[in-house]
Amino acid sequence: MTEFLVRLKGKPKEYMDRLIEDGYFKTKSEIVRLGILEVSMKYLYNDISKEELGLVGIAVEKELNGIKKNKKKLYSEEDFKKKYKDLI
Repeated sequence: MTEFLVRLKGKPKEYMDRLIEDGYFKTKSEIVRLGILEVSMKYLYNDISKEELGLVGIAVEKELNGIKKNKKKLYSEEDFKKKYKDLI
């Protein structure tokens, strides 16, 4: 595992704080991990169609709405890996 320090100020810090406050993420690390995945998808795996990305976006939006309404549980990475170990 690699560890590093990220200093944020201004809008990036505000966005990160709000994402956590609004319950989209539990930790700053989760936000950074997702950001790395998003950038990887954009630059390394750009053969994915816009339709596929649109479908994923719709699915993510539905999940986030369920979490906001407390109809879905938000799992930590560790809990998710335990629960869905057969998928990983």
